[in-house]
Amino acid sequence: MTKQETLKIPALHCSNCGDTVKRVLKPLPSVEVTQIDAEAKQVSIQFDESVVGLNQIREALEEVGFFPED
Repeated sequence: MTKQETLKIPALHCSNCGDTVKRVLKPLPSVEVTQIDAEAKQVSIQFDESVVGLNQIREALEEVGFFPED
């Protein structure tokens, strides 16, 4: 089932940060970054939760220093 989520990431400051988020999430199966808003510090994603879980997405982001708020 496809799910949409918007993650608030305080460390998201600029377009380079957005590029890093895309690079980190691209290898995860079924994950698509649909929008990055550095000003609002938010990343919108779409993913198939039967393939990859939100926890896996969060862990991938945390490995590169982006800690989504709950």
